[in-house]
Amino acid sequence: MDLRNLQALQSSLKPEKIIALSRRVSRARRTLIVGIDLAAGLSWHLGYGMMTLGFNAEAPVGSTGNVQRRVRSLTRHDLLIAISFGQCLRDTVEAALRAKKLGVATFGITDSEISPIARICDDCCIASVASPSFGGSYVAPMSLLGAILIACAHTQTARSLELLRRSEEEDRADHRWYRSDKGSASVE
Repeated sequence: MDLRNLQALQSSLKPEKIIALSRRVSRARRTLIVGIDLAAGLSWHLGYGMMTLGFNAEAPVGSTGNVQRRVRSLTRHDLLIAISFGQCLRDTVEAALRAKKLGVATFGITDSEISPIARICDDCCIASVASPSFGGSYVAPMSLLGAILIACAHTQTARSLELLRRSEEEDRADHRWYRSDKGSASVE
């Protein structure tokens, strides 16, 4: 199923859609990424990646009040990315609806062109989560997020490379990573 979902994404993904989204992220004052329950991991991953590239992005922990308050603070200069699958979670759908009423650009990541997220958002990408498991398969959505992050990095290549270089230097200089007494990360 994972491979089938990934192949479906590969055959249906339109690069121009990802490029347009990355340009919108680049122009946005702030990007709010809403994903709740299992989609929270996806929203956090996308938000973390965007912040690493220097974009003002946030993936709030999903509680109704927390998400609503953040959406309420958005303006037409911002972007909301809504991630939900299947019937779609109410809080995610309501966040997209509220953002649209505020004149905020919206983009959805979902698994069907007829899902509430696909119907509400200005544009969307479809990534199947079909799986025989109770939790769904997030291989295709994770691959989609990778494509989005690469496109975002290329909207401001020099800045992205500089931020990534600086981050790598800081990681090497501080004590973020485990090192044995011998200075290597080997396991004895």
